Amino acid sequence: EIAVDQGFYSADSGEPDHPDFADSAEALAVADTQELWIFNVMTGAQNASAIWAAQRVPPGNVAAVGNSFTIRKMNLSDPDNFLYSPGVTKLAEEMGWWSPKDDLPGFFDFFGAYGYTPDTKGASDPAAAQMMKDVLAFYSGRRMWRIFSLLSPAEGAKLDPNKGNLPETKDPYPGSVPAPKGSVTAEMVMNVLRDHYEGTPYDLTVGMASGPFGTPNRGPVPPRGTRGLWERAISMHRGSWSYVLEPKPAGLSVSWLGYDSPHGAAYLPFFGSAAEGAPESFHSHEGYMSKFSTKVAWWAFNMVNQYSDLNFRLINKDVRTRAQQIEDEGRELVAACTRKADSADGEDAAGRVLAACSNKFAEEKVAEWWDFGFSLFAKYGRYAVTSNETAKGETLMMYPEWWVNSVEVGYTLWAPNGPYHGVKEEAPLNLGAAFGRSAASSSPVLVMLVAAAIGL
Repeated sequence: EIAVDQGFYSADSGEPDHPDFADSAEALAVADTQELWIFNVMTGAQNASAIWAAQRVPPGNVAAVGNSFTIRKMNLSDPDNFLYSPGVTKLAEEMGWWSPKDDLPGFFDFFGAYGYTPDTKGASDPAAAQMMKDVLAFYSGRRMWRIFSLLSPAEGAKLDPNKGNLPETKDPYPGSVPAPKGSVTAEMVMNVLRDHYEGTPYDLTVGMASGPFGTPNRGPVPPRGTRGLWERAISMHRGSWSYVLEPKPAGLSVSWLGYDSPHGAAYLPFFGSAAEGAPESFHSHEGYMSKFSTKVAWWAFNMVNQYSDLNFRLINKDVRTRAQQIEDEGRELVAACTRKADSADGEDAAGRVLAACSNKFAEEKVAEWWDFGFSLFAKYGRYAVTSNETAKGETLMMYPEWWVNSVEVGYTLWAPNGPYHGVKEEAPLNLGAAFGRSAASSSPVLVMLVAAAIGL
């Protein structure tokens, strides 16, 4: 009702006089202790009001939403499982995107009608349109497959990771799949948020693009006009925050907040019924994206994530281990805080207990994360792993054999005419001729000078 009354406007809604319906990606999960709904919403005709649909997730099921509508065939006469805005089909019919003939009487394919697919036939650049179509298909679809595979392996194994997720997809992925009762934990969901498709053909931590040390981050952009796209992992370098919500009765719901990219976050518990907000460092304006500050909690986690790219495989292993320790402590804290709140005198007192309990923990762990981050500078600085000050306390980082022997790297193809730059030289440069001397007389001198310059 709020969306219809107040309107919904996204970054991809266009202008009021030129509305754009190419978003089809605004989706939320709305849950309490009794039920879970998936909510899809878009701008309405002429960018006024809103069009929305909601679908109840069956008990015992796992749902996956990845920047895309996922609500398909809606039974418009089943309010227990489907809800929708007034006249939900009207715009689709007016625009020619859907007709009652397309579905059984009383049914409506929400994503099929309102989902965006680039026109590859009438496009001025069909190749670019096809590229965009493929991007949209797998940008969300691959993540849906991965979530199902990790949280419900038996059901995930039935799905094709190369199917994609478009309005026209035949036999599309289901909105949810069943999982064994009690098999999914908050810890598992946290690890899903950290995922880069490790161990699959789409693994972003392997291959030449990941560099010698297996970084999944693909931050820099290609030159303008370059067609293509990196695989879209679940965890990304540009993530600012994520959370895992555990709905619980009696005001004891817990929101686990992780700052910066999930693969470098430690999730901290906050109670939904806490009587006050998070500690000052979680809402301080002392720092922001363009101003570093040790008074801002987010910067502690961003600093560690940025530094991890020095050698992602080594450093992120330490980061994950430390995050796991903090989250284990967090689970123990939640149980202890809950016991204290249960013995408090009334709801208000319980809220104060929960706030003090979780805020104290958050402040302690952020301080520890700062110390942990600075310790990484010492341990992994200078392209070495330093554990102590003895003669054997430092080990140099080593390039993996597959990488250093790759032709593209150029290490094994080094030549006197300069390092490999991606284009093979037709003929080696004559050093003597270049300096106006005979090669026989000048080469030894030049080689000696080069050796001295690089410290050989």
